Amino acid sequence: MKQQLNRAIEFLLARGNLPILYWLKKDILEISYEREQKNLKKYAHRVRLIETQRPDGSWCERVIERGTIQSRAWTIIDTLKNLFHLYDYGCTLKDEGVARAVEFLFSTQTKEGDFRGAFYNEYVPTFHALALEILCRFGLDRDKRVQRGFRWLIDHRQIDGGWIIPYQVYNSRYKEKGYRPPTPLAGDPIPFDASLPSSARVTGIALRPFVESASWRNKKIVRQSAEWLANHLFKPDCYENNPGRDSWQELHYPFWTTDILSVLDLLSRLNFSPDHPKISQALDCLLRKQNSQGFWECSSQEANFEDNLWVTLSVLRIFKRFGLIKS
Repeated sequence: MKQQLNRAIEFLLARGNLPILYWLKKDILEISYEREQKNLKKYAHRVRLIETQRPDGSWCERVIERGTIQSRAWTIIDTLKNLFHLYDYGCTLKDEGVARAVEFLFSTQTKEGDFRGAFYNEYVPTFHALALEILCRFGLDRDKRVQRGFRWLIDHRQIDGGWIIPYQVYNSRYKEKGYRPPTPLAGDPIPFDASLPSSARVTGIALRPFVESASWRNKKIVRQSAEWLANHLFKPDCYENNPGRDSWQELHYPFWTTDILSVLDLLSRLNFSPDHPKISQALDCLLRKQNSQGFWECSSQEANFEDNLWVTLSVLRIFKRFGLIKS
């Protein structure tokens, strides 16, 4: 294993772009990264994102008529996506573009406390959790609006310890009625039913902001949900749309879906032991997926070489947090 991980580190040192080298030195090698941090301010992708940002702090990368429900949904999604990119490119809340994007994101929070508009008026704990995660990454854990978002997640937790997406459950349980797409803003969202079994796919995303929050990370309720998720690694999801597809075996970055990579990232942040049977199995699975060149490949059909770099860095971060890479 040590040889495999060292080969991955050497690969990133030789082929990594500026953000990859910044995080590799900072998180894995624990050596000086000041030069990369300084140069990131002029990194082309970072500069382009700031230059294409709208005055209200948002982005929309699709050609679509403004003012429609669809355009608002895509704008919210693209803005959240670009905030994750800017974080990876070394930005902080001190950067004007980040501050404006954060305020735009807050403007989409509902009176109930959740971030919802990306899926019209449906309750979507996954999107809500991703919004909370990036806000916490930018240091807003203690913000009253963020804490309200955490309480919303806790209030809509299933009895068994995880989370669901109500309209996804509806479509899975009532297929004979035909697929119901997310409702427009004028419609009433499908309500939660806390008695239903949780979805591992949803829970794997819903837990992500908790591990980024110093005020929530060590709470018993978070640990209980994480243990539920760990025990459901590799098990079929009860609301799986495509049961023939083994989504656990796929590797993606950013972590906008639940697979062994995203779950191990989460559990490693919560100080789970690598000796946990399901975690040990997932780590072995990751090692087997390393290719002959020393890196891990992103499973997305649209993936490019940079996506492979981020997936490889994510694997190394996991092994580092589990104490399997020594400084």
